[in-house]
Amino acid sequence: MSASVRQRGRLDAASAAAGLAWMELPGPEVDDPSRALLEQGIGGVVLFGASIRGIDQLRRLTAELRKHAAGPLRIAIDHEGGHVTRIGAPVTRFPSAMAVAATGSEELAYAVARAAGEELTALGIDVNLAPVLDLAGDPRNPTLGARTFGSSPELVARLGAATVRGYRDAGIAATAKHFPGHGRTPVDSHLAVSTVGGGIEALRQADLPPFRAAVAAGVDIVMASHVVYDGLTDGLPATVSARILRELLRDELRFEGLLVTDAMVMRALADRRPIAAACLEAVVAGADAVMPMREHQAEAVRGLQAAIESGALTEARVLEALGRAARLEDRLTALPPSPSPRVLPDPSHLELAGTVARRSLTLLRGSELLPLAPSTSVAVIEFASRRPSPVEEAATAPTVAAALTGYLPRMREIVISGADDAAGRHAAIDAVAGVELVILATRDAYLWDEERELVSRIAAGDRPTLLVALRNPYDLARLAPTTGAIAAYADVPATLEALAEALTGRAGWPGRLPVDLPDRGLAA
Repeated sequence: MSASVRQRGRLDAASAAAGLAWMELPGPEVDDPSRALLEQGIGGVVLFGASIRGIDQLRRLTAELRKHAAGPLRIAIDHEGGHVTRIGAPVTRFPSAMAVAATGSEELAYAVARAAGEELTALGIDVNLAPVLDLAGDPRNPTLGARTFGSSPELVARLGAATVRGYRDAGIAATAKHFPGHGRTPVDSHLAVSTVGGGIEALRQADLPPFRAAVAAGVDIVMASHVVYDGLTDGLPATVSARILRELLRDELRFEGLLVTDAMVMRALADRRPIAAACLEAVVAGADAVMPMREHQAEAVRGLQAAIESGALTEARVLEALGRAARLEDRLTALPPSPSPRVLPDPSHLELAGTVARRSLTLLRGSELLPLAPSTSVAVIEFASRRPSPVEEAATAPTVAAALTGYLPRMREIVISGADDAAGRHAAIDAVAGVELVILATRDAYLWDEERELVSRIAAGDRPTLLVALRNPYDLARLAPTTGAIAAYADVPATLEALAEALTGRAGWPGRLPVDLPDRGLAA
């Protein structure tokens, strides 16, 4: 614990309050408000894409953040793999957690986390806000899907624990999220209140096993969800429920590490009461660090300081929370230097990403259409990402057609950019008429009416159609049936390269579907 937290033997309320909060950095440099919070003793910084301009700038930024910090400082990022990542090339873009799960390999789960962790440490980052240990339970939830390891508690527990071990061995603090489980709700808590039913026994049987396994594997941090659990939280989100944070996580699961909240600006919590007040509630309930974010950060820290000074937030609770942060600091600083790659991209990590991608691809229907010969005329119709959840930051993904270039000289490409792209949809219909086979590459198309309608129209035609789900495999079950069905689980370069190889007969389809889908003749 920083010495500045105590002045002449007394708790310094300003420093202590800052130590209970993690802040968002709004840009690529340390601005004056952020510097003031760092100098007050803020406990952590969460980096998003707006703060990152490249790896050299990122190294300088993390060093500057620590230079201004008055006490122990965690620097955190969402680096889950797949479509939830904040850092672009030359950092390795690994396939998603669900892609790893499709391989079924604990060894690959560990290796991916170890490699990703080594790259993060080389950039000055010591906390990854991953892995996601929610079950892929309700396909209507737009925020989870391929971010999860799947729908089996046993599989998620096994691969989640391996991932935690990989991060630990890389010198990174892993974060098991979103406790006690977000998967069985149809609503994204970024956007509205989410509720999970079934009571405590359903929670113990379905949602808790992955978190138990992570705790047993030595996970350093657990992130609480903003979900309401019927019959358990008296209508409160888990973030501010002592029954969830203390009785369930601390007493039942015996977790002794750092407990952080998710972003407090998410609508499931922010619509309930002012963010500063909710931050205080969370700490009182048992959270060790809150994430007020954006323009609410200084106000939330002031609110915590006032609560410490008035006694509404007890010294014992404050010291308990700061003590856990100090123990994490001690563990991370005592580690031997990680063999971080000095030059990025790291060739061995790129090879690992390719291995995961090739072993994850899952052919569920349509083997009679493959492999595609160079003489085959093909229309590749691809739906661009429409960012269904705020957790995904805008990014330009490579396309399936680009990966197939050189393999299929008689290929036509149509990319449909969004709901307003009527021209793209018309071009797609026109393209189908002049080819022998259609590849439909989707990214959560089941969530969007116009994309569902276009898939239905093309699938009803007389051309053989391969549907490739580049993210959530729910596209394969919730869109109109097509001649062929492929789950790719990610749209990172390694996955698209592996997909091109498999489509043209240069590789196979060894992956196994890690989620439950309605029976439509789909079998991995």
